[in-house]
Amino acid sequence: MLVLLALLYLGGATLAAWNVIGHTTASTQAIDQILKLHNLQNEASQSLDRFTKTHPLLGTLFSGPVKGALDLPSSEDSAQALHSEVPHLLRKVRLEATEAAWWSWGLLSFSLLYAVAVIAGERSFTTRAVLFALTAISLVCFVIGVLAPAMIIWTAPSIPIDADNLKFVLQHEVRGIGAVIRELFTSGHWVIGGFLFLFSILTPLTKAALTIFVTASRSHALNQKIGEVLHAIGKWSMADVFVAGVLLALFALKSQEATKSIPCLGLYYFIGYCLLSMTTAELLTHSEATDPTRKETGGRLSRRIIGGVVAGGLCFVAGAGLYTEAEYPWAPQKDGLITNLPQEVNDAHLTPPQSQQLQK
Repeated sequence: MLVLLALLYLGGATLAAWNVIGHTTASTQAIDQILKLHNLQNEASQSLDRFTKTHPLLGTLFSGPVKGALDLPSSEDSAQALHSEVPHLLRKVRLEATEAAWWSWGLLSFSLLYAVAVIAGERSFTTRAVLFALTAISLVCFVIGVLAPAMIIWTAPSIPIDADNLKFVLQHEVRGIGAVIRELFTSGHWVIGGFLFLFSILTPLTKAALTIFVTASRSHALNQKIGEVLHAIGKWSMADVFVAGVLLALFALKSQEATKSIPCLGLYYFIGYCLLSMTTAELLTHSEATDPTRKETGGRLSRRIIGGVVAGGLCFVAGAGLYTEAEYPWAPQKDGLITNLPQEVNDAHLTPPQSQQLQK
């Protein structure tokens, strides 16, 4: 029964993880295109048009030479990019973000129910089946955390011009853990990329593989040695350090006036992996797989505790579903969703609440 439940979870989690990564990547790619369109050329062209309407004589005299000298696009092209293409991309951002949010809710709910079912069936937190379940869930979180985008960063200065402000995106980056390591290798930084790959990718995978091996091995002596190895290499894992560094960078960027950032699903899943990995490592040291006396001394959970775990899991699933429906409803308003950019871009409000109305 436990094997069938594990296979069912792995199949469903693989499908959900694939969709979470795909829709999150599509959403961030649309945001990347939005930031590209809000460049200096398009914004400056529109700013000159506004200046011409306010000061017809000066605007007519200087707008042509300025556009030619700065190689600015025509008013029609810049208006098409900012007022037609951007709203279309925003709808795509919202659609893809909604898909990713609901697939993420399904994955997290499925994972939680799987863990709760195994714990309730085993009536313990430290049996082999529970350790395998937690390790499998952490691996799914790890894969999403590495492959999905983790952060979007952009610099959008504001230059006062007459009574107007010229706002534009100077530079922008979409970053993920796997993408950072790949870029380090392709740019020739083999040492830094190698160490980051070793301590943030290879070490977590090794820990997960050894933990799964312990859950299947019946040799307590071997399991104890593997437990010691896991404890020894745990201090060399830089996954939690990597997350801490990213979070510090995120809050540091938010304090800058011109530089903005948005955390993406990949960062949250990587944080989830770190928490699950540390929890599993701690439970492994007190499990029957590495401590043969624990099975003899009992330690089974009471029905009251099991009932509380099941009730807590169901409440989390329901609460997460209500929150997801509130933030990412399946039935959007008839008017759609378009924001007034670039102000929302500068304020990092690229996926605002559904209550925001269409601005025509």
